[in-house]
Amino acid sequence: MTDMEIQDTILFYLWQEGAWGEAYTNYEKMRRRLGMVIKNNGKNTDKQLKKLVNDRLVLKLKQGRTYSLNHLYRQTIEQRLIAGEFPV
Repeated sequence: MTDMEIQDTILFYLWQEGAWGEAYTNYEKMRRRLGMVIKNNGKNTDKQLKKLVNDRLVLKLKQGRTYSLNHLYRQTIEQRLIAGEFPV
């Protein structure tokens, strides 16, 4: 998987969980579930998740143990998922 595909997979997972703003998802749970799709023991997941946080598409909450989608970038996230051919 390319870096963009990994990022889109992370965004889609958070989208499915309904993790917007204060509704967040646990990092360990997310890493375990995405580990079935993304290889390399979660290192790729960590790297791309940090990139999404730096791009402000994903919010890091509770000392980095939970993550959610940034509701201010909702339209950008939706367009990216549609372009990545995810069923939004």
